[in-house]
Amino acid sequence: MEFKSGATSIAEDKYEFKTDVNLIFGNKTITRKYVLRTTLHSLPVWKARNANVNVTAYEDRTASVVKKAAIIDREIWVFEIDSTCSDDIVAAVKYASHYYDAPPELLLKNVYAKNLNAENIDDKNDEIKIRTNKDLYSNTCNAILQAAKTLGVSSQLNFYVFSKNNNPKIPQTELKGALLCGGARSVTTDDHKPKVYIGNNAGTDFIVQRTNFHLATLSP
Repeated sequence: MEFKSGATSIAEDKYEFKTDVNLIFGNKTITRKYVLRTTLHSLPVWKARNANVNVTAYEDRTASVVKKAAIIDREIWVFEIDSTCSDDIVAAVKYASHYYDAPPELLLKNVYAKNLNAENIDDKNDEIKIRTNKDLYSNTCNAILQAAKTLGVSSQLNFYVFSKNNNPKIPQTELKGALLCGGARSVTTDDHKPKVYIGNNAGTDFIVQRTNFHLATLSP
């Protein structure tokens, strides 16, 4: 068990289906003491989609970029964070770093994403969905790298991605290519396929399914 381990989860939505940031390869888990979760939603929108979740507002008076943040079950959430924007990631990590009094490296060393999916493409054909989501993964990967450089993080980063093998919106081969295009040094897939909650962008429908678990290694 690792007591001083941290992680960042990007593009969260439903609290009850939040990404498992304790999972690592080999069907093993690590207890993360410091957890940052970000979401693209504004705080009012997120609260409306998660009406039964107790939220305690958190304000960082030292922040140069003001974001809405909250503490939920001893984890910090930062809202209106675009995972493709390195400045947004930097702002979120700084909030978490100040809250936990921990170095940014501890938060960025392990980054998680579950089924990233671009907005407003559900009515598009598969070719457009795949191309748009490839850009989303590539840009996210690049933004994480740029954020690390801005924050002075130089150690290897682990970018864990949950995504089903035959996902019509971005199949496995396209996903790996997108991560490499975004700056990943390597991409490997765990032999174990964990069960995770899969939801739509509207937050109205969820299923449980086994999915692939990928690890992209990044070197700032």
